[in-house]
Amino acid sequence: MGMSIKNAAGDGSTWVPSTDVERVLFDAKSRGDWDGYVKVLLSVDTFSYKPKDRVDRRKLVVNWLTEQGPEGKDCLVVYTRGELPRRRPDVVACAVSLPFPPEEWWGGELQGLLVNPGSPSGTYFPDARRNRRHWKSLKKNVLKKGHDADLLLTKYTGPLNGSLAHGLACGGHLAVHNGVIWNEVGDIYTSYEADVETLRESWGVTDRPNWQAQVTALLEGRNSPPEPEFLLRLRSDLARQYPGSHRDPSFWRQAAADVLAQRGVGGPGIEALMQLIGKITRYEERFRADGILPPDGLVASALAYDFGRAVNFARWGLSARFAEPYETEQVVIKAGELARRVYRTWGEYSAGYILGRVLRFDEEAFGHMYASALTPHRILTHVPGSPWRNIPFALDGGPQ
Repeated sequence: MGMSIKNAAGDGSTWVPSTDVERVLFDAKSRGDWDGYVKVLLSVDTFSYKPKDRVDRRKLVVNWLTEQGPEGKDCLVVYTRGELPRRRPDVVACAVSLPFPPEEWWGGELQGLLVNPGSPSGTYFPDARRNRRHWKSLKKNVLKKGHDADLLLTKYTGPLNGSLAHGLACGGHLAVHNGVIWNEVGDIYTSYEADVETLRESWGVTDRPNWQAQVTALLEGRNSPPEPEFLLRLRSDLARQYPGSHRDPSFWRQAAADVLAQRGVGGPGIEALMQLIGKITRYEERFRADGILPPDGLVASALAYDFGRAVNFARWGLSARFAEPYETEQVVIKAGELARRVYRTWGEYSAGYILGRVLRFDEEAFGHMYASALTPHRILTHVPGSPWRNIPFALDGGPQ
C-alpha cells in the first residue's frame, strides 16, 4: 500500500514513494541495512540509459551513460522501475543485471554506483565495483521474479482514478501478466530493447505509421477475427427478441444458420460457425467453473481483447519512440471509453477479454494462453489494491 514519508527529502516536504519497491529501499536505507538494500535491488527490475542510435544499430558494446557522484567522479547509474525519468529522445532505458559484470566497468576511473539519484530511495555506493563479489553472494539467496510472474504493480504517484486510470486498468491483464506497472504512461513498458522486439517480432511493427495503423485497428476491433463478435451480437439480439432463448445453443445455432444462409454463406462456412458456437459455449462453461463468469453468466462481447491490447500496444509504442506521451494517453482513454460502451462491469469486461484471447490462440487446450489470462483476472478481481476494486467501471458510481 502506498504511503507518505514526512521529511524524507530533507526539505520539510512529504515524499510519496512511487511504488512499494522504493518504499522498501527507503526503509532499508533509513535503518542503515545496506545488505538488505542491495538484496531488494537485486530482486527487482533495474534499468540504466544508453545512446539510442547505438542501441538501434545493435552495437555489441554500448556504454551506459554516466553521472557524477557526490565525490565528483563519473558513476554508473541505475533506476528502479518507479523512479525512471522521462529522458531525452536520444537516450533509452535498457534493463540491467546487477551486480554489473566486469566488462561494464570500463576504464579504471569508474568505481561507484548511483541508485535512483535525486530520490529519497536512492543512494551512492562508492565502492560498488570492488564489492561486486559480495553482491554476487547476496544474490544467491535472492528470489528474482521470473517470466510470467503475474504481479500487480501500482505506481502511487501515477493516475489512480479518472478516465486515464480507467483506460490503463483495461490493460490490466497484460500488465499483471508481464509484471509491469499497470497505471503508467512512462518511459518504457518492459524495457526499450524488449518493447522494440515485441513490436517487431509479434506485430511486424517497426515504425510510427505501422504503429498508428495497428492501434487504430485495435480500437476499431479489427485485429481479432469478426466471426466470434458476429455470433455474440446475434445471441444478444435473440435475448432481446426472444427472452430466454439465447440460453439454448440449438436455438442460437439455428438463428445463426438462417442469417448466414440469407447472406449467401455456403455450407462449409455455416458449419465452421456452428463449431465456433460449440467452442464458445464450452469456454463459457469453463469460465463459470473457474469464477470468470457467474453461475448463469454469458459473455457479452469479445471486443475487450482488442481494447485491452490497445492499451498495452500504445505503451509499447511510447517506449519504442513511435508515439508521444499525450497521444498514448489518448489511445488509453479511448480504449476505456469503448469498453464502457460495450460492458457494464469489470467482470463482464474480463470475461470478454479472456474469451477473445482463447478463441484466438488456445484451441481449447486450456493451456498457457488461458492460464496467463485467468491468473491476472483473479488478481485483479480479488487483491484489495487492484484498480478493478477501486475504480468504478462506469466512472459514475461506486466500485464494481
